[in-house]
Amino acid sequence: MIKRLKLCLRILFISIFFLGCGSDSNNSNNLETENDVSKKAFLAFSDSDYLDLGLKKDSVEVWEDGMRSNGKSGSFEWWYSDFIFSDGTTVAVVFYTKFIFNTYGPAHPMVSITIQSPNGKTTQETYLQSVNTEINASKLFPDVHIGKSYLTYHEGNYQLHFEKDNLIFDATMISTLPMIRAKTGFVYFGESKEKYFAWLPAQASSNVKATLSKNGVESNLLGIGYHDHNWGNSPMNENINSWYWGRAKVGEYTLVFSEIVAHEDFNNSKIPLLLIGKKDKYIKLKGDILVTKSNEITHPSTNKSYATTLTFTQKDENGLKYTIVTKYKQDITFLDMNLLPFEIGKNPTYLRSLGDINLTITERNNTQKSYLGQAILEQMSFDDTIVP
Repeated sequence: MIKRLKLCLRILFISIFFLGCGSDSNNSNNLETENDVSKKAFLAFSDSDYLDLGLKKDSVEVWEDGMRSNGKSGSFEWWYSDFIFSDGTTVAVVFYTKFIFNTYGPAHPMVSITIQSPNGKTTQETYLQSVNTEINASKLFPDVHIGKSYLTYHEGNYQLHFEKDNLIFDATMISTLPMIRAKTGFVYFGESKEKYFAWLPAQASSNVKATLSKNGVESNLLGIGYHDHNWGNSPMNENINSWYWGRAKVGEYTLVFSEIVAHEDFNNSKIPLLLIGKKDKYIKLKGDILVTKSNEITHPSTNKSYATTLTFTQKDENGLKYTIVTKYKQDITFLDMNLLPFEIGKNPTYLRSLGDINLTITERNNTQKSYLGQAILEQMSFDDTIVP
């Protein structure tokens, strides 16, 4: 009992707040011909990759957001959802097959919730099932249950429920964009393709109606949501040095963007990813994704140098150029992952922040339209140094 209490307190302290990496559409990537295995870390998209993984090139099937790992030692997996409501409330809920992403640890289902009120007050709760309990999750479609909490799918939409003691959160998530993935969604580390990190942005954008009840006081909430799904079979710190990630809604555009930097064992390969949705459809992007990082600072919490300005540029199939510029503004959450009861790198840190974002669309005749807004940004690092 004492050990379990300490474990729960440690979990509450670190406040599970992880997002999945961003993505590009099935029609965009910095690699357009064959997988460049000489880089050692790469996003898989060859015909044989699709065949080996049982995936379709032009569509995502519902089973892909079902359970993809065995939930036991030698794997990690989580389903992430977050919400931004019109009154300023933000909520993030994560369902895990294991204790966070303890790859070598036993089955240990857990679900966490982080709520930030408009006044900045943060509420965190975590529910853990017993060690060696296999998670109750379907492989046929998204349907995950941990204790009284669940995430389930029905006819294109999701229902999320978190419940622990006197805290209850219910959200109906109505999709505004279809499921999509980055090519196969599998990033391989090594030419043998034995190690991988996979990602599925099952619901990149949704309209959300929710209720939040704390100690018997209930509030009704309206806003927008996001849901994605990650899994893998090898510790991330052995494969990844760091990543930058962000997402935003500006005007009628949904933006998700990321750059993953592989571990030095895989030549610090860089894998840029970009997804742009307009209204209820994805824009078909084409060609290389250009990423630049600038205005580096040493963050006082991480004591690491990282870029505060990120620029992602790519064209669509009609020749329109999309340029996304994000600028760090203020911290939301800092997590010192050295506090975890298992090792996930030399000096693992996570920084979640708020930033300004500018989307500029350049027509073929060089006329431009710009859209301004705010973005949620994150920087995850598993080492002492963030590779620029």
